[in-house]
Amino acid sequence: RVQGIAAGLHLLITFPEGPADDTGLAERIASAGVLVHPLSWHRQRPGVPGIILGYAAHSPDQLRDAVRRIARALASAAV
Repeated sequence: RVQGIAAGLHLLITFPEGPADDTGLAERIASAGVLVHPLSWHRQRPGVPGIILGYAAHSPDQLRDAVRRIARALASAAV
């Protein structure tokens, strides 16, 4: 689930509850060349896993490339 588009600076992407490790996922995405924050870093209590992606300082082409890289990281994490 993607949220926060209207805010203009960050996207909050959450995943269904389950065994997903958002810190590990953020590391995998970073290895693909995109820096994100795991949502768990910004919580005081457990909740659904997710990532926070800042996009305000990037061009549309850079964002399209980042989305492709994130999609590949997500696909390889699901294996």
